[in-house]
Amino acid sequence: MTRSGLGLFGALLLPALLVGCSSGPAAHAVSGEVTFEGSALPEGDILFVPADKKIAATGGKIKDGRYSVVLREGKHHVEIRASKLMKLPPGQKGALGETEVHKDYIPERYNVKSDLTADISGPRELNFSLKAK
Repeated sequence: MTRSGLGLFGALLLPALLVGCSSGPAAHAVSGEVTFEGSALPEGDILFVPADKKIAATGGKIKDGRYSVVLREGKHHVEIRASKLMKLPPGQKGALGETEVHKDYIPERYNVKSDLTADISGPRELNFSLKAK
């Protein structure tokens, strides 16, 4: 194939690839703040699980109470997790003999048994205010 033939092939192939990449619901930037008991969550993870099972879940890191992700349009189930280093009771040790271990401190109702949801239809800020009880 000549150089001009390669250029023409590339010019025809690129639009076809771009169209193929855009299938499915549109994607939008979503960011927000996560607080726990009124304070910014220092560190954690947020996971958006689409109701449409053909779309993969999207997760992101929470740092200083802020997160930013790109999500597909539609309804999502939301899970938020965070852990911190906690001392074990006196006389107890972890599997490797440690006296401190990382433990989840966000209640299960925000992760394992979460009822948090998000309906994404465009770029937006989505904040979550979590409580211990």
